[in-house]
This record gives sequence, C-alpha cells and structure tokens, in this order.
Amino acid sequence: MVLKKRCEHMNKNILLKWLNWFYTLEMSQVELYLNQARYSNDAYLASVLLSMAETETGHAKSIKEIIFKLDSRPMLIDKLLSQIIGFIPGRLSSFIGNYNLLWYNYIQESVAVNDYRFFLNSLDLNSKIDRELAGILLNNMIEEDLHRLWFKGQRDSLKTTAGSPD
Repeated sequence: MVLKKRCEHMNKNILLKWLNWFYTLEMSQVELYLNQARYSNDAYLASVLLSMAETETGHAKSIKEIIFKLDSRPMLIDKLLSQIIGFIPGRLSSFIGNYNLLWYNYIQESVAVNDYRFFLNSLDLNSKIDRELAGILLNNMIEEDLHRLWFKGQRDSLKTTAGSPD
C-alpha cells in the first residue's frame, strides 16, 4: 500500500506519534463509553453510549490498521493512557451525575476534533498518500464532532429542563 512509502511530506516517526495519539484517544473513548453505559441508570443514555463506543471502535481499528501498514504497532503506553483517560473516569461517572458525565465526554470529543483538525491541516493534499490518510481521519473527525455536539445538546437540555445540574 502507498502508506508504506510515506516519508515525502511528514517524517514517519512524527506520523506514527500522531497515529498513536489518535489510537489512544479512540480507545479511551471506547473504554469510557462502555463503562459509562454499564453503570448508567438511564437506558437511553446507555444505548447512545454503546452506539458511540461502536463508532469509536471502528475509528481505533482503522487507525491501528494504518499503524500496522507502516510496519509498526500501537505503543504500549497508549494502553495505559486509555485506561487513565477512559476506563477510570468511565467507572466513576455514575458518581458524578449525567450533567458532569456529558461535560467530560464533550471535552474528550472536543480534544479529538481539535487534534484531528490540526493534523489534517498539516497534510499535503497534493500528495496521494496524504489524501488517502486525510479521507480516513476526516471521517473520524466528523463523527467525533457529531458526538461532541450531541453531548453538548444533552447537557444544555438538562440545564434548561432541570434548572440546574443533576
């Protein structure tokens, strides 16, 4: 595949660092949403979180495939970071209430959107290799943005209907 030949625009090590960062973000969201769904008392919220976890799993798989095509593997530290960013807060979210859960998730998705946007802007779209990578990552960014907006909308509706957080 063309990605193996990628070095003309961006250093392969820098590319791998970015891809590992995106893999970490996606895996942390998977851990977060699965645990939040598991411990949620709200059936609708739990269903949405499970659906989002499935989407994030797809993102992680596509990024992992790219990393493998570049003759590398996801870094071990990424598994630890995923646990810290996703698993632990996911387990604790039933104690912080839905209002704060939605805020935390909104922040997570905002980080992903901003980082995808920054990275995509650094690609050379005249390069076939960068266009191929951009297509995959742009799709991920769009879905992250939709998740982000959903969390914001749900949080805003809790604020207006209840008058105050949980």
